[in-house]
Amino acid sequence: MDGNRLTVFCKPEVTAKGAALRTICSLLLGCLCWLNVALADEQTLPSFTLGGLLFGDLYTVPSHHSQEGDGATGLVLRRGYATLDGKFTENWFGRVRFELNQSGEFETYSFDLQIKDLYLGWDLGRQGRHRLMVGLSPTPTFDLIESIWGKRYLARTPMDLQGVASRDTGVSVKGPLNASGSLSYRFMMGTKVEIGDESDDFQKWMGAISWKPAPNWVFDLYIDYQGFSGPTDNSTIQGFIAYQDEQRAWGLQYSNQDREEDAPLELASTFFRTRVADKTTLIGRIDRLFEPSPRADDIAYLPYDPSAKATTLFAGVEYQASPHFYITPNIVYTRYDRNDEGYRPDSDLHLRVTLFIDFE
Repeated sequence: MDGNRLTVFCKPEVTAKGAALRTICSLLLGCLCWLNVALADEQTLPSFTLGGLLFGDLYTVPSHHSQEGDGATGLVLRRGYATLDGKFTENWFGRVRFELNQSGEFETYSFDLQIKDLYLGWDLGRQGRHRLMVGLSPTPTFDLIESIWGKRYLARTPMDLQGVASRDTGVSVKGPLNASGSLSYRFMMGTKVEIGDESDDFQKWMGAISWKPAPNWVFDLYIDYQGFSGPTDNSTIQGFIAYQDEQRAWGLQYSNQDREEDAPLELASTFFRTRVADKTTLIGRIDRLFEPSPRADDIAYLPYDPSAKATTLFAGVEYQASPHFYITPNIVYTRYDRNDEGYRPDSDLHLRVTLFIDFE
């Protein structure tokens, strides 16, 4: 640390993952150089926007199924993002985003830094209504759900929380299917190029169709398939219904992921948020696991017991202290069913004050 400057030293290591990352970065830089030539021809200058956000919790855990969690108290930085967005021409754009977080284990304060987004995009078609992106980018699995939930700083969406990746390295495209835009599609092919912690070296196919019968309503159907070595291929089907206006939002989700010989993931979730005053919002969500959590105790910050089905309640009151600063007292309560041995694990109760600083 030197004044206000933080310098991070990283030891270089030549690995297959590192070689792939260098290849992707080289291709992106090559595209940027080509775009600079195009910009010179158009006599326009690119624009860049630098943003960031931070969120974390002051927490205590009066009750927990694990010995490590029971009675834990601490302060954790769950996420920090630094984001550079670029608009190179009327149709070309890109993003580089870095993610910083602390360990997801109780009362552990080590940090991890990784690449979250690294992509180039192109708005194509009539009036740029279709969008193509190449690189490490958000998947269509729950991008729509997360945008309507709108409280990522408080809790990840249910499939994200249970370990389904929110990013992949590949090619994605989305856009309308009719003139009015009431029907739209999202498609992504995840490649075997591995960048960051969320992408892997197995190909994945993802697709979704959305229908908006009215401006505030949306119905979404999503499916995916990912092949692995051995009898552990994943296939997902997911349905989502939501309503959203300027004051409130409500959503209902069902997801079922078959993993062949691995433990399945099946859940339902509903949420709401409603503004009750100029700067105050009530937030609530219930997640129901119809099977024990496959990730269980490996889930960061909110681990689950691996032996039992569970129901989780999220509830909080968000107060906007300034245009960029939010304070949200909240609870996360998980009650378990009896497991196959007839034993009910102790409930998990997290009492938190979540701080959110947003400059994006």
